[in-house]
Amino acid sequence: MFYRNFGPWWWHVKSELKRNGFDKEQLSILGDYTDESVDYIYSGLSTKQKDDEAFEHQWNHTFHKYNNNTSFTPDGEVYQVLDQDAE
Repeated sequence: MFYRNFGPWWWHVKSELKRNGFDKEQLSILGDYTDESVDYIYSGLSTKQKDDEAFEHQWNHTFHKYNNNTSFTPDGEVYQVLDQDAE
């Protein structure tokens, strides 16, 4: 369940893991479920920028939220990440 610490950036992380050759055999949570409602936060960002945002969010969320599935988008909206492939 630690995927939740990535908040809205989880979908980028999941996509990158799959793009780099990981699949459901290595990580069972790498199915096809996604949340397109957060695609707007990725707009105009490079892969490196998205990686940086994802890992910064994960770091902050891990140490301040204790694996809670509720976090915030960059524009301050409450976001609840739930991946049907992982739950």
